[in-house]
Amino acid sequence: MIEKFLTEVLFFLVLVNPVSKIFILHILSKNTGKNDMRKVMIKSSFVALIILISFCFAGTFILQDVFHISVESLQVAGGLVLVSVGYTALKKGVFFEVDTDQKLADMAIVPIASPIIAGPATMTASIVESSVYGPWFVSAALFTALVINFSIMYFSKSITDTLNRFNVSGALIRITGLFIASIGMEMILRGIKNFFGIP
Repeated sequence: MIEKFLTEVLFFLVLVNPVSKIFILHILSKNTGKNDMRKVMIKSSFVALIILISFCFAGTFILQDVFHISVESLQVAGGLVLVSVGYTALKKGVFFEVDTDQKLADMAIVPIASPIIAGPATMTASIVESSVYGPWFVSAALFTALVINFSIMYFSKSITDTLNRFNVSGALIRITGLFIASIGMEMILRGIKNFFGIP
């Protein structure tokens, strides 16, 4: 059980993608005080957690009863989003473009909380994994993953300075992009297999 829990934490941690937060927050911190940045990190992490846990407990109801969407369709759609994000990281060396003119308080919700932390693929995974392992188990794994993500966000400036000193930031982004694209392909293939009942 512990091994499975750690596997789930790692799975969500890759989807949440702390590497993307490191560089985004580093850009924002250049013109922002430490206290304001800390508030952004706390607010965005809390909002993302609420969003993802909501999908753990009510995602299936929202999908099937409200929008009449199958879990398999969501798996394929979420997988396509991940493949797109991973491809962008591989090609351009960035995950997301940051609008530095946007108000910091607004950026804590959009785009940092969603879609950067709680993106379509992470929401999809929350629903799918909850249907397999139960919402409480997945919520605990999500909470742990977001705590780790917050810790990495908190030390983003120091991490970025270290990575730039050794000139490995570009390579790290592209390697992470490859993993994210691979997870996206896995979600697509799993959705197709489940839809057609392929074992």
